[in-house]
Amino acid sequence: MTINSKLDKGFTLVELLASIIVLIAIGSIISGIISSSLRGANKTNTIENIRQSGNYVLNQMSKDIMYAQVFNGLSETGADGTYVASCFYDPPPPVKFIKITPLDRNPITYKCDSTELSVDGVPLIDTSISLTNCSFTCTQANATDVPIIGISFALGPKNSNGLVENSNPPITFKTSVTIRNYRK
Repeated sequence: MTINSKLDKGFTLVELLASIIVLIAIGSIISGIISSSLRGANKTNTIENIRQSGNYVLNQMSKDIMYAQVFNGLSETGADGTYVASCFYDPPPPVKFIKITPLDRNPITYKCDSTELSVDGVPLIDTSISLTNCSFTCTQANATDVPIIGISFALGPKNSNGLVENSNPPITFKTSVTIRNYRK
């Protein structure tokens, strides 16, 4: 009888291994749930940051164009002498540069191409955000009509290596602005 009593007081190797496997499985499930929750929260923060940045830039550009003292024109190349202040094209071709003179400053130039959205060479978006499909358009029915400037760009996330993430479609920002102080 003493032999059986020794076996009843301990665990067998199989029982210990089964317990360890169950604990590992439960730990893996819990860590998977926590990591997916954190990844979802990080993704939400990234998208919110992109939206805030895009809305701020769009709002600032719209205000500058709307209240500009002088509309110097649009250009595809940005070189001096290539800016055109009249736009009679239907549909309007997209261009990369717009030059305006605000009420309180010297002339400023917005650049909008697939790699950069800037004003006078100063970037308007964070380096952690990728820019795509950026352009300006101009519509005008007659020479006496006020030009309507279209602004369009798309922003998306970059990963920690600075590479564009293709997991989400970019967020598109688009508006049309009428120049209030336009004089022909």
